[in-house]
Amino acid sequence: MDVHDDRTELLLALGRGLHQAGITTDALEETLSSVAHSCGVELQVNALPTSLMLATGPAFEQRLIILRLEPGKVHLRKLALLEGVVDALRRGRCSAAEALADVRAIDTAVQAAPALRSVLAYALLSTGTALLLGGASGEVMVSALIGVAIGGIAAAGERSRRVDRVFEISAAFVATVIVGLWEHFVAPISLYVVLIAGVVQLLPGYSLTTALNELANRNLVSGTARLGGVLVTLLALGCGFALGTGLTGNAVLNGPTVSPGHLTAVSTALAPILMAGGIALNLHARLRDLGWIVASCLATATLARFLPALGITQATPFVTAFAIGLATNLAARYLRIPQAVVLIPGLLVLVPGSISYESLLYVFQADTTDALSLAVRALLAAILIVAGFLTSQLLAPPPRRANVR
Repeated sequence: MDVHDDRTELLLALGRGLHQAGITTDALEETLSSVAHSCGVELQVNALPTSLMLATGPAFEQRLIILRLEPGKVHLRKLALLEGVVDALRRGRCSAAEALADVRAIDTAVQAAPALRSVLAYALLSTGTALLLGGASGEVMVSALIGVAIGGIAAAGERSRRVDRVFEISAAFVATVIVGLWEHFVAPISLYVVLIAGVVQLLPGYSLTTALNELANRNLVSGTARLGGVLVTLLALGCGFALGTGLTGNAVLNGPTVSPGHLTAVSTALAPILMAGGIALNLHARLRDLGWIVASCLATATLARFLPALGITQATPFVTAFAIGLATNLAARYLRIPQAVVLIPGLLVLVPGSISYESLLYVFQADTTDALSLAVRALLAAILIVAGFLTSQLLAPPPRRANVR
């Protein structure tokens, strides 16, 4: 096989692009295998969060390519565009050479977001989360302030690898300092509402769900590696919190620990919209997909709020994830909406990671009983979410499986 064959070059460029755009490893392997089948290329692929291995050709004449990659970050615009290229290739609307040119053009067009966009994204997401958690005006104001500060750090991290390496620690440290200063000079506020709302985008709830989903799909190495990343993120956030309390004193640890519960009809409706705007900006969604992101966040928040009122308490994560998965697959099949556009925002709103971060905060208060209880609840919530999503695939399989020739 020619070293510069367009088909193998396409598989390599497409695999790198999808990996860096944050697609799950099982979906990446399945997509590349189906594209290779459509192009008439024999392919073995092994994807991990930090690497990608492609072997093309017959068993004893394979050419192996190994890529060492940084863990991918979800990029909705790039995922949607690449999914469009894959769909066109499967349907025979373009050749391998044309698809390769499109993939390279997409990769070239993706640039770092403006600093103001990152700041606005984190501010909207933090404000919406504070409202969703029942924060009063003080909690909402401090959450927005934390969001602005973390957005500035995120903007610097996109331009500096050194800053990006300590992003989680720096973000948790800044959030804790802001909370401590507000409590000291202004008024007491709910510690957990503000901190969780402030660092909600950093919480590894989506990563935890993805890891369990990969384990459920028999991607044992990838799922285990991603679980390790979840633990590292939580430890980094906890380290930042500890440094912050060391600077501001123990007053932060003695603040109110219960959500004030200032939920109203207006805040319940406004919170998902603000979160959707923050998610769309932070995950670089296309403007045309904004409506679907808002709908996904609204539906998720509504189900998570009203299912317990119907007596469905323990199974709320399962039912909500089942509904999101079903809607995602049906929309992708019949409306041709990229799966990530509907699925990822909905899963982010569920945020099982917030409970696991709260368990770390209890550890610093020497309340190990509540810490362990919350950690178990976070794990169970993530398991129920994965179970609900996998069950939805039984009724409405993802369209990519139907398109494999």
